[in-house]
Amino acid sequence: MKGYSTSIQKTAGFIRYSCALLFMLFSFCYLFFLQGEILAEAQFVYSKGITTYNIFIGAAIITVVLQIIQWVVSMLSRLPSRGHALTYLPSMLLLAILTDVNREAIVHFSFGAWVWVAPAILIAYILLVIFVRRMDSDTSTHAQNIKSQIYPNFIILFFLMLGVGAIPQSSDVFHYELKTERLILEKDYEGAAKVGERSLRTSARLTQLRMYALSKQGLLAERLFDYPQHDGSRGLLNVADTSSFERFTSQDICLHLGAYCGKSIKTTGRYYKLVLGDSIWNEHTVDYYLCSLLLDKNLKEFQRQLPRYYNLSDSIVGAYDNLPRAYREALLQIGVKQYALQGKIVIGADTLATLSDYEMVARFRDYNEFKATLQDETECINRTHREFGNTYWWYCDFSQKASGELTKIEKD
Repeated sequence: MKGYSTSIQKTAGFIRYSCALLFMLFSFCYLFFLQGEILAEAQFVYSKGITTYNIFIGAAIITVVLQIIQWVVSMLSRLPSRGHALTYLPSMLLLAILTDVNREAIVHFSFGAWVWVAPAILIAYILLVIFVRRMDSDTSTHAQNIKSQIYPNFIILFFLMLGVGAIPQSSDVFHYELKTERLILEKDYEGAAKVGERSLRTSARLTQLRMYALSKQGLLAERLFDYPQHDGSRGLLNVADTSSFERFTSQDICLHLGAYCGKSIKTTGRYYKLVLGDSIWNEHTVDYYLCSLLLDKNLKEFQRQLPRYYNLSDSIVGAYDNLPRAYREALLQIGVKQYALQGKIVIGADTLATLSDYEMVARFRDYNEFKATLQDETECINRTHREFGNTYWWYCDFSQKASGELTKIEKD
């Protein structure tokens, strides 16, 4: 009898520790990798910026608190070992409520449907605990078979985890925004520029954050079209955006460009004009302004303004070759086509320069030749995007026709 009792205790101990390990691993990974950015944003907004949320420490503390709640529930419910995993339901429920946060819930705090769903689940849970205690016990024949004890618990935990993970999540773009924002605040601009870089989905705010991260590295005009640009110059800066619940705002971008934007300034164009008309502008301001002209396809003004801020004198060898990539691509787009295909920038009757970047010139020829072979507009948009989507040429020709995420055509 003593050996039988010891066997039951060992089995019960193994179940408790294994379930605890699985739960804590799931909870920490879920909070750290999937929900950390959301919780950081939520804490910032709800505390009005007074407190900050450390993703690692927060995930660890919440996991420990949820595990303590499980221990309390386990002592109160006194469920048999075969149904031990059910004691994690309240903790899983709290985890689900805590992480069921989206942009709307952050701006306008609300528990949503949880106001009635959570009490209903808890009532059903209490009834289930009573039923299980009456139907099973550690002195039953099941207690002698460790497999019949472990498998039900693992299955229950699996479905509880599945239930938490099945709760509707915020969009991937919103997660990209929050992670990019956090990395910018940590001054990891290179890491911020890499967030979601393979995705075709974006938003005006995500683009603003990415462009700021590039600008801090001095790469704005060099890599401007490495990312989807669906919002024109608003994807660089929108001074009309006065959202107060974000950790990084348009005013922070303005400070980077030389000066805060006053409340009387309603348009970004007006802001650029005032800053560039004063002595407070810097090289970042110039690139923001010139890139905004490119994004709005205002090529005549771009051509007129470029020599004001970049020394393109004939006395400087390779002046045009030293321009950022977006500017060189734009000049080829502006120039007379037959000469541009040879690498010569000819605008009107003036030959400005001959580019020595033969690879770019060859790519410009390939783009125009490939485009000419495609008759169907949708096919042309998608197929040229695969090869040339990171160029100003593609943006200038097709960005207005390719709204939102591009239509996907399966390769081969």
